[in-house]
Amino acid sequence: MTPKHRIPVALLALALLLGANITQAKDYLIEVVLFETVAGENLTAGGLFYPRIENSVRIGSESAVAQGFLPVEQNLKLTEKAASIAASSRYRLLRHLAWRQPGLDADNAVAVRVALGDPVPVYLANDSSSDAEFIRAAANPTLNISEAAETRTVFGTINVRLGRFLHMDTRLTYTDSTTNQSFRLAQSRKMRSSELHYIDNPRFGILTLITPLEDKAGVAAAN
Repeated sequence: MTPKHRIPVALLALALLLGANITQAKDYLIEVVLFETVAGENLTAGGLFYPRIENSVRIGSESAVAQGFLPVEQNLKLTEKAASIAASSRYRLLRHLAWRQPGLDADNAVAVRVALGDPVPVYLANDSSSDAEFIRAAANPTLNISEAAETRTVFGTINVRLGRFLHMDTRLTYTDSTTNQSFRLAQSRKMRSSELHYIDNPRFGILTLITPLEDKAGVAAAN
């Protein structure tokens, strides 16, 4: 290759790099409608479990704001869907959540921590090294399960990350404190932006929509 051919190649590489950075810098509006299934009230789930919480933020906290995760309450696209669920005899609406966040790759992704409902005291397994996504738990302490903790009716994380495609990783539990059962929802779902997705099990689930926000002005308008 002669020197005169090196400049276009370098410029092409720079353009590709800048294009990648622009994609990474885009903000997204994440909407999540959480619901429970009435028909699942009498199901069993094999006991109590506690989601393993890793790198996460609580929407509304100073840490979340500092990292670009902000709550959104207006101009939401799933408002009618949430109202339909609330009016249904088959489902119960738990919460309609929405936030904006930067598009982050898997190495830099930060999960959003979800904690809905009344506190539920539990005890965790003393040795949870073999528990991957969910830690074994119990309502009362035993010899091997005695680490005190607190869960909620719905507790865990939702992690949206960028690769070649958008991905949403859910690690949530729905805990019935009356029956001491925790229903687990753990999925990694490839998603298309602006496309409605369901992630559920027989006891509870989420309806979710991810919308790209082209610029900061568009993000501000969503608030």
